Amino acid sequence: MTAAAPLGRAQLWWVIAVVSLAVAPHAPRLPLALPLCFVAFAGWRMLGAYGRVALPDAANRALWWLLQGVAVLTFALIYDHYQGQLGRDAGVALLTTLLGLKLVELRTPRDFYVTCLLTYFLVATNFFFSQAIPTALYLLGVTVLTTAALARANTPPGVSGPACGWLAVRMVAESVPLMIVCFVIFPRLPGPLWGVPTDSSQAITGLSDEMTIGRIARLGTSDEVAFRVDFDGVRPRARYLYWRGPVLWQTDGRTWRAGPQALSEPPPVIARGTRYRYEVSLEAHGQRWLPALDALTSTSAVGSLGRARELISTQLVKRPVRYTVESAVDYSILEISPADRAAALALPPGAHPKTRALAQSWRTRDPAPGVLIDTALALFAQDPFTYTLLPPLLKGDPIDGFLFATRAGFCEHFAAAFVVLMRAAGVPARVVTGYQGGEYNSLSDYFLVRQSDAHAWAEVYLAPRGWVRVDPTAAVAPERVSLGIGSFTERDGALRLLDDKGMAMALWRSTRQLWDSANYQWSRWVLGYDVERQRGLLESLGLQDLSPAALAAWLGGLMSVPLVVLALLVLRSPAPRKTPAGRAYARFCQRLARVGLVRAPHEGPLEFAERIALTHPDLALQTRHIAQLYALVHYGDRGAALHGLVQAVRDFRPRRR
Repeated sequence: MTAAAPLGRAQLWWVIAVVSLAVAPHAPRLPLALPLCFVAFAGWRMLGAYGRVALPDAANRALWWLLQGVAVLTFALIYDHYQGQLGRDAGVALLTTLLGLKLVELRTPRDFYVTCLLTYFLVATNFFFSQAIPTALYLLGVTVLTTAALARANTPPGVSGPACGWLAVRMVAESVPLMIVCFVIFPRLPGPLWGVPTDSSQAITGLSDEMTIGRIARLGTSDEVAFRVDFDGVRPRARYLYWRGPVLWQTDGRTWRAGPQALSEPPPVIARGTRYRYEVSLEAHGQRWLPALDALTSTSAVGSLGRARELISTQLVKRPVRYTVESAVDYSILEISPADRAAALALPPGAHPKTRALAQSWRTRDPAPGVLIDTALALFAQDPFTYTLLPPLLKGDPIDGFLFATRAGFCEHFAAAFVVLMRAAGVPARVVTGYQGGEYNSLSDYFLVRQSDAHAWAEVYLAPRGWVRVDPTAAVAPERVSLGIGSFTERDGALRLLDDKGMAMALWRSTRQLWDSANYQWSRWVLGYDVERQRGLLESLGLQDLSPAALAAWLGGLMSVPLVVLALLVLRSPAPRKTPAGRAYARFCQRLARVGLVRAPHEGPLEFAERIALTHPDLALQTRHIAQLYALVHYGDRGAALHGLVQAVRDFRPRRR
């Protein structure tokens, strides 16, 4: 394709296809009008290539002005939709619109190259939104196709599209060794590479520092990953897997909140037995809390401990984070301040009258805290109470309605009702939210905790034992605590254990574990390869004390290794196999060489034949005929010429003079 030649239809199809593939992942994130405009622009250009419609150019000034008007309208739409804010979303929308407009203007090879290069940039912008394995594989495919489009534009017309595709695959594959070396060794930037601020109004699934009846039940249907836990050595038993999140002290009768107590100085913890050290890989949830196994004894996380020893981050968790934690599952927290006791006994005035009366009757009968706890758990263990993800609506007072009317609920219902009963009976109590259990992945030796594992339980203060965990859900559905919610299914309005038919899901679970294991390793070693991990790698190589100049020289030498290996492979690669025409012409040249007529390296077939005709007129007719047939095979009617060439060489028998 020469510099002055117009674009052909094949080039148009190539560039429109690769740009459309790069835009496709962005389409659900954009205002609906923008993808529709992009499709209209691409269709306009292709119809113009086939002569069906006119294109905006010097000969069609009205269409040119129409295009400018549409461009202004789309820019105004972007400005209005994103409220004039400059950032990731508005920038991607603007780039998509500009590429669509550029498609209409495609005329020359320069336009083709500019559009392909912009496509590479658009491919990179997809990583602002997702760095998952499917996204990376998809965008790798788009990159290969864009490279194939560039290769197709620079190869002779006879080269097929698949051949250009394989050339692009080889070019991308040959760059992989250098890419890996640069990724591992090149100095890392602090913070995430794709750390563009997201829209603060975007909802993120997960627990918050408030609990309104029904919130955790909705999380029970979510299969999204909350966090992963990699234990260093021994793992605790499943019944100890209580991942502490926000601790809720205050209530208005329906909603529970952490309140100011969460920011007070934490009491000391007395740990007994094994201390478990583990790494938590937490997904973004837009809150400040960081889950940890009860009870936390030390942490590497950037945060502080709340009054109830919950771990609180210094900033909102808007991107995945990792931190190392040490916890003890056999522990005591003995101290309780007067302010804590008052907060753990407070109830809103006039709320829960029936529940208060019930708790007072228990206390009149026997005020011992242990007896009160056993009485409340026995109440929940009665048959009328049902553990369900779809509880009936609670009209009026939610606690009274749950205990005396519906008697069907999720863990939050039981935890809130239990705490109200304890406070009404004079026992300090608080609601603890977090996660319980987790799915062990034996392929990569870690626990996967999903949003569906969100849980709520209670803690009561019993002298002299201190704060004691009580899980009222275990009185209704003990299997929920011992087996996890993944072992349940919703049938007839209630959560029930999977029966034999449900065990057919075992194969699906194994497949899901394999996929999550791949995602975990990708997140840990690729997305999570940060400054600390690189520093650890350099220390393991003994390079941590090198000066910047020495490190740069070492890096340059290391990066040259894959280039040298690649060069050797290219130089040692076998010569391409000759075609039937090439083999026939080689035999022709060999027979001439035997009689002293050697072809010079720079001579083409026609030039060589003319030289022989001048010096050996008796061979002129045959040599010219063979040379013309050989040229015709490569540049003309291949089928007819090839048979004639092979036959002519077979009959050619020059004699030495």
